[in-house]
Amino acid sequence: MKLGVSYISAHNPDHIERDMAHLAEIGCDEVLFALQENHFRTMTGGVRFGAKIAKAQHLEPYVVVWGFANTFGGGRMSNYLLEDRSLWRIDRQGVPQPYACLNNPHVIDAFGALTKICDDNGYKGMFVDEPTPQECFCGHCQKRFNLKYNMSLKDAQASPEYDAFRIETVAYYTQQVSQRVKQVNPQLRTITCIMPHDRSCWDTVAKIEELDVFGTDPYWLVSRGKMSIEQAVDDAKAVKALCQKIGKESQIWLNCWRIPHGVEEQIYTGGKQLAEAGCDSMYTWSFRGGLGTNEECDNPVEAWAAVAKLYKELSNS
Repeated sequence: MKLGVSYISAHNPDHIERDMAHLAEIGCDEVLFALQENHFRTMTGGVRFGAKIAKAQHLEPYVVVWGFANTFGGGRMSNYLLEDRSLWRIDRQGVPQPYACLNNPHVIDAFGALTKICDDNGYKGMFVDEPTPQECFCGHCQKRFNLKYNMSLKDAQASPEYDAFRIETVAYYTQQVSQRVKQVNPQLRTITCIMPHDRSCWDTVAKIEELDVFGTDPYWLVSRGKMSIEQAVDDAKAVKALCQKIGKESQIWLNCWRIPHGVEEQIYTGGKQLAEAGCDSMYTWSFRGGLGTNEECDNPVEAWAAVAKLYKELSNS
């Protein structure tokens, strides 16, 4: 099983070098650079130096554009949305919402352009971050829905067609951006993570031809979470079985963010149980327990020590 960690990149190559050396020391095989839009425009060191430094430590470097166009996930501070309000979702009342619509072709174009930059700088693949069913009634959504179902999207809410369309949109977006990645460079790997509560999307998304790796992130230790480790392990086993059935690589995520103090050892013990599910790779969000971010664990040093202990054991087993 390959091991990796998400890494919100520093811009100074000296810092990146120390961090990559540490990841290699604890047994990582891969690293997912969490690059925000601003990394591509202003604080460009992570884009320009990250892949080369990671490779020097024998780590395979990948990219998640963290918070891309505010589609989902953390890091929501999108320049794209500030500069082009036509990307915004529209609610039922016609009010624009500051999240890019997954059916908007310009969002796909933007992802493709960032992929080209990542490829030029030596990264090995792109991660599509937790696409999730959206509520949007923009012109793109209305047109796609009408063409498929010959119905008005605004009149279809709570119908089976509406529910199916939301799942189809997640698959459409994931397929379109994965296709763009392959058009930039067929050798680039495409990865996505669909959350456990979006399990209705799993089968459709996992079967996307252009997608190489399918995973999920059962974050059972997050503060105020309602998931048990048993449920998390069941999700890992389900992802493994699904991917084996369709010939895809499977990935499971371990949480090391917003972990309350006093349960840090469960990152290690629960992580061992997740590993036993047998997925092809395990990743952890995030590096050093999110230290210095709004996702910081109560005790990030102790939380990260549990990840390091786990990874050292797994890499030597």
